[in-house]
Amino acid sequence: MNINKDIIMENINNPNLLEDLYQANKKCFSEIIKNIYNENSDIIIKYWYTRLFYKSVNNKRNPKKYIFTALFIILAWFPIRLVFSELFNNNVYFIKAIPIIFSITLSIFFLFEKIRIKNLILIIIPNIILYLYVILLPNKANSQSLDNAFYFMFIILWFFILISLSNFNFRKLEYNIFLEKCGEMIIWSTIFIIGGMVIVGLSIALFNAIDIDSWEFYAKNIVTLGLVASPFISLLVIENNNRTKLSIIIANIFLPIILVSLLVFGIISIFNDSKPYEDRNIFILYNIMNVIVICILVFTSIKGINNKFINICSYILPLITIILNIVTLSAVMHRLNEYGITPNKITLLGTNVIMLGHLIFIVYLKYKGKTENNLKYLLAYFIWAFLVVFIFPIIFKYS
Repeated sequence: MNINKDIIMENINNPNLLEDLYQANKKCFSEIIKNIYNENSDIIIKYWYTRLFYKSVNNKRNPKKYIFTALFIILAWFPIRLVFSELFNNNVYFIKAIPIIFSITLSIFFLFEKIRIKNLILIIIPNIILYLYVILLPNKANSQSLDNAFYFMFIILWFFILISLSNFNFRKLEYNIFLEKCGEMIIWSTIFIIGGMVIVGLSIALFNAIDIDSWEFYAKNIVTLGLVASPFISLLVIENNNRTKLSIIIANIFLPIILVSLLVFGIISIFNDSKPYEDRNIFILYNIMNVIVICILVFTSIKGINNKFINICSYILPLITIILNIVTLSAVMHRLNEYGITPNKITLLGTNVIMLGHLIFIVYLKYKGKTENNLKYLLAYFIWAFLVVFIFPIIFKYS
């Protein structure tokens, strides 16, 4: 299609035709808009110029951030490397410090542009308090309450990072942005780790070809450094390529797949002898499926669903999962009745109650057309994690 200035100006009030002209020849259209634009241009010309040539100030790369990111990586990698050394091998203090250091470094990374002494204090103090609490707990083997406290500590740290990203605005936590970044970070980190595994494998094979055993060196140094660096490098990639949201795309793809899997699994389990009431592996599988479904539903609620088929699936999936969750809850109650009260069973009971409430809340908001509001429910997981970490070890006397 022949595009010139006259055609554009004649159809300046015809947005559909302007879009057709742009789609027909983007390069030519853009050049014409660039040439005719000035401060006194028509508002439509200004709009098109902004659309085609706008460059956000936030997209400017900050060299300091790259330098500090490298320092963050080294700081997070240091305790992991020490764990592998003979002097500090399996040192419990360094092992428990690893998630705390990740929490601090990621919090500073997200708040880098607005970092102040006050913010640094607000980031570091809660993490240090949590670390001191964890290392002061008794170091008892096979203690369910202490193990659960350590695992649920990750949820509290996750909220610490969320609060930092939200610039400590507790009334308006940036759930959407944070979840997007977490999802993207997981996907990009997985891609980098897989690529790194291939490169490390090839390197080790090359050294083996000349009779040099390099596995131990790579495992202690390169592999650990790659695992630590992958989330930070992923975040830098996300910041410089913020258009495509892989986490949202993948969540939408997997939503109908998980729905079909749940339906098939549910039908088969009815006629199968293995039930979550007695079979521990099936019981664990039910809990894992509940967590996966809630994660998928949360991610798809961030940007909404445009596909009708996936949207229908998003109505059915939480309803099916509620049934699965009720079965899981009944299995927990059965195991409590049969085998007695233990920290693990009480923790699972409370976690499943929280998840059931979340699923019901999602269904309610789905029919109200306000699905994105379900993110506010995530605070319930923080409260529950707080109880498991700080209250349960005392209640169960570290058993």
